[in-house]
Amino acid sequence: MDEKTYARELFEQTFVAIQHATDVAASIILLRDAYKLSHVTYHMAQTIASRIDAPFVRTTYPPNWVSRYLQQGYFNIDPVLIEGVSRSLPFLWSELEVTPAAQRLFEDATQHGLGISGYAIPIIDRCGRRALVSLNIDMPQDQWSALVVHYRAHWLELAHGLHTKALVELYGKEDPAPPLGRRERECLHWAALGKEYKDISCILGISDHTARGYLKSARFKLSCANIPQAIAKAISLRLINPV
Repeated sequence: MDEKTYARELFEQTFVAIQHATDVAASIILLRDAYKLSHVTYHMAQTIASRIDAPFVRTTYPPNWVSRYLQQGYFNIDPVLIEGVSRSLPFLWSELEVTPAAQRLFEDATQHGLGISGYAIPIIDRCGRRALVSLNIDMPQDQWSALVVHYRAHWLELAHGLHTKALVELYGKEDPAPPLGRRERECLHWAALGKEYKDISCILGISDHTARGYLKSARFKLSCANIPQAIAKAISLRLINPV
């Protein structure tokens, strides 16, 4: 069997396995083992405010490292997480500009047995929600880069499969979040922060009439009688993060 055929069959088997897995936790283990990775993490992040949250995270990292990561507040300086919830294209960890604080994070991670190389796959779904799938391995960077080139198209599809699995786990088979447009989410975000139409129009560089129109259409899509109800529902569905 040639490498291309093997890669395709491996992808198809893993794709089906993830579809039939009980939850995201089981799915990331399947992905990790299928591609002989060290660890896989799925993180559903926030959207408009560009603030990092951890409402839904599943990882194969050992519990002692997860506890240390949280206790040390590493989520505030982790460049993979920070860049992952703002970028739209996948990236190698080695491409990141690492601050001294982040360098200490990576050194600490290495001392806890985590891999030295990684690949991050940002996800933005039709409702504007962001997620991040991060793959980690203990492998020299040049070998890892070659492996990423070989599998990245398949990994992108599998990452979206994990996101679909996460939405089902969170909301059931029917996703309750309507596909709000970017401007609708932005207007709701600023309205949630107490901004009036005039303020929102200035912030976004649109007319008062247009700002009203976006808020009205967002309210209709959310099936709410007024803007405060629409804001509350958008927050509950994690479509906006007014912080």
